[in-house]
Amino acid sequence: MPRRRRAKLAIASAVTPSPAQRDQFHHSIPRFILRRFQTGPRKSKAERRKEYRQTHVDPDHVFYYDLASGSLDVRSIGTIYGLKNLYRDASNPSNVNELEEKLSVLERDAAVIIEGLHSSLAGGKAILKRHDLQRLRKFLFIMHYRNCGRTYFNPDALTEGPQIRLWLERYKAKHQCQTHTDVWLHVLHYYLDTPHSQILNDAQAMYDRYGWEKIRNPAMTHLDPALEHYEAIPYHIQAEEYSFCIWEANVASEFILTSRGFGLWEGVSGTGRTQVHRLFVVSPRIVVILRLNGPVYEGPLPVNSSLLKIFQEKHTVKLVNGESSFNFPEGTDAVESSITWNLFRLPDDAFTFSITRLSLSETDAVNAVLLANVSYDGAITFLGKERMLRTIRTYDHDPVNKNERHKYTSLMRQLSVTPTAIAQTSSSSYDPVDAELYKALMGILLNETPFISRYNRSLSVFPLLKNPSLRKTCPFVLEHISNFHAALQGCQANFGRAIRSPRDVWSVTLEPSLSEDISSQVFEALERFVLEKFSVRLTYDTSDILGQVGKEVMLVAFLGWVIDEALHVLDRMPATIKRVVRYSFVF
Repeated sequence: MPRRRRAKLAIASAVTPSPAQRDQFHHSIPRFILRRFQTGPRKSKAERRKEYRQTHVDPDHVFYYDLASGSLDVRSIGTIYGLKNLYRDASNPSNVNELEEKLSVLERDAAVIIEGLHSSLAGGKAILKRHDLQRLRKFLFIMHYRNCGRTYFNPDALTEGPQIRLWLERYKAKHQCQTHTDVWLHVLHYYLDTPHSQILNDAQAMYDRYGWEKIRNPAMTHLDPALEHYEAIPYHIQAEEYSFCIWEANVASEFILTSRGFGLWEGVSGTGRTQVHRLFVVSPRIVVILRLNGPVYEGPLPVNSSLLKIFQEKHTVKLVNGESSFNFPEGTDAVESSITWNLFRLPDDAFTFSITRLSLSETDAVNAVLLANVSYDGAITFLGKERMLRTIRTYDHDPVNKNERHKYTSLMRQLSVTPTAIAQTSSSSYDPVDAELYKALMGILLNETPFISRYNRSLSVFPLLKNPSLRKTCPFVLEHISNFHAALQGCQANFGRAIRSPRDVWSVTLEPSLSEDISSQVFEALERFVLEKFSVRLTYDTSDILGQVGKEVMLVAFLGWVIDEALHVLDRMPATIKRVVRYSFVF
């Protein structure tokens, strides 16, 4: 090889980062869960790889509603619910993405277990070996930690921040952490590297030494800076104090996915300090619920939980020795220390969980908790558009949620081409009210067909609404009829009844296409004409695309009516509006 070529290759290898060093998009919600919400048929791993090699486009897409922009579209799962280099650990220069690699191993295990839960739905019961249950519990906790855990071990947190500050300073010094992000990553290492049972032992050792009150209520005193493995406490709480439950969505509904839908807490016990539930949506069909197994109603305060009334049958256990409970040797202190319990817990102990099949109202209650807790810069993903519309309407109609309704106004409008009264002849899906109109509007919403102007876009829908009486009832049609009739009545009141144009000389039609510049001028002038001449203000919410389309289609429809039935009105319109009209001489 020539020396110059060898030198170029050496330079290239020196500047090209290794795969372990490159920037990566790290998901806070794993791909295997997002794929359960994907549009279109599910693909095998081989099919996804083949399609990606052919197109170089991620083959997996989901519906994604962004609250900040009010937009609903279809997005690649490779670009949502995560951040670039979320788990990148600069303290490990040999492999800055080591944490992501360890997480992927845990996620693969969890994916297999969760697939088994779905296979168990038909039978109504799921059997998990202890080692699988522990692995799944670890996965769920880390899901919660990486979604909500930035508040953990944070000196600026309002609740525990001042009490843990000294402990945190010692922790940072001991483990050479410079920032809160460094602490967050180091603790994540601990959770991933330490076996489930050892984390529980670390927590129990602290309880045994310091007592429950000093550990669990640090507000009474500052946390001992010398405390080892305080990070084991929140893990221990979720693993030991919450029962594992599997809830299935009603057949007429589905669970939704939100940016905060993993480890989201719900309800407060009578003490005012303990959370009653934690929710983990793992698919449109299943939500894993961790329910407080302690005295929920103990304490001076009323219990506040909308999910506590949902009945959950207790799980059963079959130990390896065939027993259903532990029989401790005489003299064993099994009450005081869970470390003693861990000596008797074997990986192949079997747990049988009854899958709770929720009613429609109970499914709505779970989704309401999720909807109420989406932040204004958050997002929602769902599988079925019609079921999402029914869910959001149910949420909107509940007076309890009146202060949150505005967050979902745009989403409801964009989904409003689906039925208001859903036909339930099929338990698996809903039929759109108007398939033709539905297809046209969803094509616009999802940007399936590009248009050179908003006029051209409106013209694609206008033929479907030339005779609204032929369309089936839905909010989009009703809104069109209401605004069209208001403009029509205003026009007739000002310019008289309709006068047909002489068709024997001229053919008058709408232009088949306009540039965006002319289109904008026409719509602006026509809306101002309707307002000033007829005192009719169009009642469209144009903060979302569906409202814009609705208003512009109605304006085109009004112009179409003027051309067909009241051509004399055109003479009273500004010249800008007349640019949309085409005259043809009839021989």
